Amino acid sequence: MSFTPVPLPPAKAPAGTGLSFSLQFFRNVRKARMTIRAGMQEELFGKSIIGENFTAQVGRGTDEGKLRLILDPEGGLVAKASVSGTAFISMGAWDLLPKDKRPAGSCKVVANPSQTEVIVQLPDWCKPSATGGKLASEFGLTRGAKK
Repeated sequence: MSFTPVPLPPAKAPAGTGLSFSLQFFRNVRKARMTIRAGMQEELFGKSIIGENFTAQVGRGTDEGKLRLILDPEGGLVAKASVSGTAFISMGAWDLLPKDKRPAGSCKVVANPSQTEVIVQLPDWCKPSATGGKLASEFGLTRGAKK
């Protein structure tokens, strides 16, 4: 009988940032979704945000590709519960986002001025200037093909 060594388990993927953003379609309606893990909720807001209301603002110009989330009792967006204490905030897709479905991408915290506000850098595909191709020409960032 001969034996061979068993391979080691694959290396674990690097730890995520605790924030992710995706673009989804539900019944032909485009929705953007910010997901925040439990530990990141505690770090950014000092508590679980499940059930809390938010206002969101999208960056323009030099702030393109950034999203500001503000804990606002009068806000129209509600953080809902997901698995293991994770919360997600669904919102309408805005004009600068791609027209097709996109998988979740990791986000970075740009600023956290208080426990009621956070500014995040969205994945690169959220910026028209970073996507190139048809989308960039749709927004006048590049010239389209001559007809």
